[in-house]
Amino acid sequence: MALINDIPLAREGFLSHQRPAPGLPRAVGSDGHGAHRAQAAGRMMRADESPGRPAGPLQTSRVPPLQTSPLTTYQLVVSLLVAVAVTLLAIASEYSGLDLYLGGLVYDNVSGSWPYRSLFLTSTVLHTWGRYFVVLLGLSGVVLLLAGYRVRTLAPYRKALLFVLVAGVTGPAIVSLLKSTTHIYTPWSLAQFGGTMPYVRLFDSAPPGSLPGHAFPGGHASGGFAWFGPYFLLLAAGSRYRRLALLFPLLLGGLFAATQELRGAHFLSHDLIALAICWTAALCWALVFFGRQTSQSKP
Repeated sequence: MALINDIPLAREGFLSHQRPAPGLPRAVGSDGHGAHRAQAAGRMMRADESPGRPAGPLQTSRVPPLQTSPLTTYQLVVSLLVAVAVTLLAIASEYSGLDLYLGGLVYDNVSGSWPYRSLFLTSTVLHTWGRYFVVLLGLSGVVLLLAGYRVRTLAPYRKALLFVLVAGVTGPAIVSLLKSTTHIYTPWSLAQFGGTMPYVRLFDSAPPGSLPGHAFPGGHASGGFAWFGPYFLLLAAGSRYRRLALLFPLLLGGLFAATQELRGAHFLSHDLIALAICWTAALCWALVFFGRQTSQSKP
């Protein structure tokens, strides 16, 4: 006790719960809280120390890479069936007359015009600004990908970002290529709706001397349907949130499709084919990035 009493902190009550003598001022920490704080600090210091290593600053753990597995045969078959089903719906919509029927519901025969073609909401907000929004999404992905080479926390996700970007660009690129070669015209260009061009379906022969229609598949809708990549990424990762990743491309692409159909720029079949193309493009890139296996496990 003599040695302990020689330590000033002990005499002030930091190492003892004894009350100070009457008449003397109460020392700071003499109520025992200081001792608890000192013990807690000691535990934190000991936790930071490990055998064989001197104490130092806290070490930050590395971000684990995103773990993915090859797509199973079941997942591949189901994904292909989705693309086939959407394509068949598009053909049925065109050859059953549903395209023309839906277009007739929007077209105003009295004024001979498409009432929603030039509205600020449909023409400027949802069409022009919507296209800018899609471009901004793509540029943001490029920035994140490039930042992955400088920011350590993003480095494990470079492959995932590259996959999403490549899948997102491929679908609209294929749609754009087809638009420049197919002889299917916009509804507002057709003779049935006040225009001059003939109504040509998917498997019809192009009229002699006709020019490409620049209407099939739906280009604006493909900007929304382009983002199926995150779904296939989460599918390969086995995430239970993969189906939620379908909401964004379906809602955005559906909104863009409805906008153009109301404006008279596309028929329903045009946008369904755009959906099938973007879905298939993302699936093909998923096979390239993640591979395929034969084990049977439901997606």
